[in-house]
Amino acid sequence: MLLVVALFIGPLAVSNLWGYLQSRKYLTDSAFRNTRDLAALQAAETSDFMREVAASLPGLAAGDDRIAVMLGTLAAGDTAAPHTLHDVLRTAAAGSLEIDELQLISPAGVLLASSRAVDPAAAELTAALCYQRGRGATAVIAFSPGAGVEPTLVVARPIVSTETASGATAAPAGGRLIGVFCARLSFEVYRRLLRSLQSRGSGTDLFLVDDQQHLLASVEGGAVRAGGGRLPWLPRPPARVAWNARARSPAGDELIVAYAPVPGRDWGVVVAVPVASALADLEQLKWQALLLSAALMAVAALALVLAWRTMVRPLRALAGTSERIAGGAIGATVAPTGPREIAELATAFNRMSLALRDSQQTLEDRIASRTRALRDSEEFLELLLNSIDQRVVVTDRQHRIVKSNAAADRMHGRRLVDQICYQVFEGRDQPCDGCPVQRTFETGLPATAERSQHTVGGLEPVSIETYPVQVTGAPVESVIAISRVVSHEKHVQARMAFHEKMVAFGQLAAGVAHELGNPLAAIDSQLQRAEGDPARARETVGVVRKEVGRMARLLRELVDFSRRKRDEVRLASPNQVAEDVLRLLEHDPRARNVEQIRDLAPDPPGVRLVEDHLVQVLLNLGLNALDAMAGGGTLTLSTRAVPGSVEIRISDSGTGIAPEVRPRLFEAFYTTKTGGRGTGLGLFVSKRIVEDLGGALTLETTGPTGTTFLVRVPTPAPQGGRS
Repeated sequence: MLLVVALFIGPLAVSNLWGYLQSRKYLTDSAFRNTRDLAALQAAETSDFMREVAASLPGLAAGDDRIAVMLGTLAAGDTAAPHTLHDVLRTAAAGSLEIDELQLISPAGVLLASSRAVDPAAAELTAALCYQRGRGATAVIAFSPGAGVEPTLVVARPIVSTETASGATAAPAGGRLIGVFCARLSFEVYRRLLRSLQSRGSGTDLFLVDDQQHLLASVEGGAVRAGGGRLPWLPRPPARVAWNARARSPAGDELIVAYAPVPGRDWGVVVAVPVASALADLEQLKWQALLLSAALMAVAALALVLAWRTMVRPLRALAGTSERIAGGAIGATVAPTGPREIAELATAFNRMSLALRDSQQTLEDRIASRTRALRDSEEFLELLLNSIDQRVVVTDRQHRIVKSNAAADRMHGRRLVDQICYQVFEGRDQPCDGCPVQRTFETGLPATAERSQHTVGGLEPVSIETYPVQVTGAPVESVIAISRVVSHEKHVQARMAFHEKMVAFGQLAAGVAHELGNPLAAIDSQLQRAEGDPARARETVGVVRKEVGRMARLLRELVDFSRRKRDEVRLASPNQVAEDVLRLLEHDPRARNVEQIRDLAPDPPGVRLVEDHLVQVLLNLGLNALDAMAGGGTLTLSTRAVPGSVEIRISDSGTGIAPEVRPRLFEAFYTTKTGGRGTGLGLFVSKRIVEDLGGALTLETTGPTGTTFLVRVPTPAPQGGRS
């Protein structure tokens, strides 16, 4: 039944809520449009009404010919004319309840006559306003003295004569201005206007405002009221532009407000409709829907009560028995009561419980058997690990050793489980730079490294291989590290490197000897000639001096090169090492027809290493390049700085390396040179030297046009970085 409520009443409630929200949005948008249209219609009717008032009131004076005649006699100096004009205006004003006062104003702006005696200051104020606005054309002016005072409406019209006179005051086109007729209307004219507007906007509030949005008059709650001041809740968009918006009345009611400017007037009409009024039908529909939903919920509740009596109680009994079985009471049963389906379910449950009791015994027997097998497997695994003569440790993500074999414990003279690997192996308080365990955790791939670590024999070089322990697709949870001490291999490698170094320098020594042999032969020849012809002694001395200088320069270069301290780790310049190697290669006889090209980067970063090692690598590569160019060619040595390392390239213009040789290029004792000229260790030793520095030696390109080897050596970390 709860499912019925969730699947039927729930979606019904959601759909009703969605329909209510959509209807509310639609009705609100419709109310905005209707309010905007109503404001525009009221503004148009207001404009028509004011046009009628402006056209009808001045006709009172225009239809009386005596006014024009008396204005003419007044200009001629007739002293009785003002009294007569006063009587005429009072008679005209008496015919309308809306007319508060009629005035006549001279062309000079002086009040000539009024329909009633009023405060002179107020009369002069009205006259001045009519004179300013009405001497050129008919003008309708809203005039609001202030809060608490009813606003008035002023209509001004020029009175003109077709006669012309020199020096006449400015007049409308087609005649001479002889006066201005001014009519001041009482609040009744606003009341008549608003009542006519109210008939089209039943149930709404109307507000008549000027161009500064000062309130002139309003219809609120069906009553016409005078204005004064501003509407505090009214938004303040630009005047003379139609707009609509939401606002909130002083009583807290939400309003839909629309403003429309009155065409041809400095007025505007504001229409305010309460949102509750616009959505009244929707709210009524909402309450009807809520009542219907409540009725459906009551029916659902009654259905739930009935379901409890007939279905839930037997099911709870089944649930209680299930909990007992889960607590260990295997074989417990329940009475088959309730509807037929529930009774059948209880019977099936009892059969299941009894079968489960039988299966439990079988499962316990199997678990015991599997436990024994697992214990045997763990013992075998422990025996297997302890049979490995290399250090085997398993570390977790926190670099904590969770498993170690006997060889690992012997290697460090203590039990390693629960120790931090970088603390016990290298005496650090933080993970090692370039840690292979960390690389395997990050990449999920095997890694290798060679590091100096503390063992029972002291600080020794250790070769480390790491492998991830993970389920396919899952992150690496632990890493197996297999390590061995490589002190013996290092000694062998050092002897091999020294042997290859001696071979390379032996070849250079032969070249130097050849370089020294040429000047010695020249000196010997000159001395023999001087013995046979003593007269040539002076010429012989010059030649001998030149050849001796040549030998001295060569020996000085070798002495300078040998004096530099190259057998300790220090910051070396790649460009300086490259220059030294090229100067050494110049003395090799194979370099006679070879052009040397230097393409060195300006001020590359230094590399921290034993400088002699890098010299040996570049010298081996240079000698191989000379062998590849037996008939001459070009040897290019270039340096480039890249992020984190320096790249050194040695290129030759030889015939390239055969495809079948390339896979074995860096193997030990493999050589293609004949006549005992090569040991097969040059590239092998060079690659090991570069990799020990943390770099790489690779064959970059090879082909008929030449071969290029790339040596990449890392640069030291910036000052302040992690050491």
